[in-house]
Amino acid sequence: MHNPGWFLSSSAKTRYATGALAYFAQGIPAGLLHIALPAWLATQGVSASAIATYLGIIMLPWAFKLLVGPLMDHFEYLPMGAKRPWVLGAQIGMVISLAMLVKIEDPVSQLGLLTAISFAINTFTAMQDVAVDGMSIDLVPLEEEGRLNAFMSFGKTIGWAATSALTGTMLVLYGMPFTGIVCSVIAAVIFIYLLMVRERHSERLLPWTRGEASPKNAPPPSFRTMFSDLNHVLWTRASLIIMLIMFIDGIVGGYGRAIMPIAAIQVFGFTTPQWSDLNAIMGLVGAVAALALGPFIDRFGAKAIMGLTILLTGIHAFTLAGTQELWSNDNYVLVMMSVWILLNPIIMVCALALAMSICSHAESATQFAIYMSVSNLGATAGSFFYGAVADVTSWQQNYALKGFIVFLLLLAILMYRSHGHPEQYLEDSKS
Repeated sequence: MHNPGWFLSSSAKTRYATGALAYFAQGIPAGLLHIALPAWLATQGVSASAIATYLGIIMLPWAFKLLVGPLMDHFEYLPMGAKRPWVLGAQIGMVISLAMLVKIEDPVSQLGLLTAISFAINTFTAMQDVAVDGMSIDLVPLEEEGRLNAFMSFGKTIGWAATSALTGTMLVLYGMPFTGIVCSVIAAVIFIYLLMVRERHSERLLPWTRGEASPKNAPPPSFRTMFSDLNHVLWTRASLIIMLIMFIDGIVGGYGRAIMPIAAIQVFGFTTPQWSDLNAIMGLVGAVAALALGPFIDRFGAKAIMGLTILLTGIHAFTLAGTQELWSNDNYVLVMMSVWILLNPIIMVCALALAMSICSHAESATQFAIYMSVSNLGATAGSFFYGAVADVTSWQQNYALKGFIVFLLLLAILMYRSHGHPEQYLEDSKS
């Protein structure tokens, strides 16, 4: 008899654990490539525009996740589950590409090769993200989505927080090759766990083991059917506003990820380990806060909580821009940087819950990937935007610009109105 604990369809605990661990794996590249490494490059004298350009390029795979979604929804190996084969393939790709960082002896002089490998790492990480999100939408009851997204955000935040602290120190003490191998080993351990978990009863653990496709998995839709259904669902008012929210939220995130590590090193006097450790500590606090928010999101809705958090983020940006005389105060800077790190996971869990709530099951990977691609395209745009203005604006102006973008995000979230589950959109439009 099968142990229900190893099957996502029959165990809520397994769904939460798998979502958290898969997103923890996504946090490994985030902590290294988006937090620790930009800070370290800033200490080596690399310009703000060069660092922002690096971040913009390596974020591009996340912006083009929508190209992967249709492939995952159409090309399925159902004997192993609808999305699980894609999860495993992407995870092993992440392991291998992280190990390739052993070739980077000097990140400054090898910035081109570092960018290429980082691009590959994010490509596999983005693929894993699409597959995990699609698998979650397929298997998670609607009433669990808030809690599941809280666990996912918790896992990713723990992942990038722990990785940023670890790699921030390792980069300084041991260099990039050792750092890359350690990250690769951690990702490999998570791969082993994902290998043991199946979507539904009767499915195969591996391609050559016994098992068969679950009757609950419908045959993959044709591309024509898939895009026809997506056309009905995506162009609703709610869906369009979700895309606007995700795009502006992405700009805020990308702009912030570009400016914060550089400012921390070059303006506020942090060392790379200090900045990484602060991200780790506050990231853990933010992860716990995001996890605790899950039941509240299910009860009060993601819109209300996200709107409040966005308002606080805007106030924070404008306050930082208007208090330059306090930037020399270590305690003030520590509090302001901590608040910024704390707010990010809360916005992330709310944004995920909003996007997931209107996804159709039949095209789950594709539709959710479109929303996430829009967000990540915004993140890429935000990084490039900071790179374009970094050399011609003051730090005060940079933070004021961030506050203005956050204000636009607040307006977008206020426009959103839920109109029920997307399956109903589809039925109504077809009838």
